[in-house]
Amino acid sequence: MVRLAKFNEDSFIDAAIEVGAQCGIAAVSISAIAGKAGAPTGSVYHRFESRGTILARAWLRVKADFRLAVASHWSSGDTWPAVAAFLDWCRSKPQHARFLLQCEDYSLFNEPLPPDFHAQMESEQAALDLCFTQCVRRMALRMNDDEARAMLRFVLIDAPIAIVKPYLLQNLPIPATTANMLRASHDAVCQWARHPD
Repeated sequence: MVRLAKFNEDSFIDAAIEVGAQCGIAAVSISAIAGKAGAPTGSVYHRFESRGTILARAWLRVKADFRLAVASHWSSGDTWPAVAAFLDWCRSKPQHARFLLQCEDYSLFNEPLPPDFHAQMESEQAALDLCFTQCVRRMALRMNDDEARAMLRFVLIDAPIAIVKPYLLQNLPIPATTANMLRASHDAVCQWARHPD
């Protein structure tokens, strides 16, 4: 009979995301990942050469999921559906959202990574940046490019993060009223951006 592996790469990546989301990136060690997955430490090392490698894989998974679920809406220039999608993603995948809050920049990974991982991470970030740039281009705003980027960053990223962050970090449900507050802020800022005078 064929013997199936009890643990696989996905289970260890999921464990790394969970540890990072709950305890912070500094707490994500090989032993912590193994403990969360209920596996021997050697099983993790058998599949990943370092802590940095598994963190990079976790970052890529979460960032790509965010891009497909949320940032893909940016490209159309229709900003409220993008904000609503952000709230839906945070509610449906709070571990992913907390992981990104704990690890917003892959430079937090202190261990050196193989060049191909750096290339993959840069490519994923570039894809996310392109979605944002397309949003800037599609919005008919009476302001220069830098002002438009600052405004859209507030509407799409800064304001939504600010309102959900306390709930996510305390592992609390995000209240339904957050959508109303974000919608009011979104509409007011977008209206002002189209008619700044």
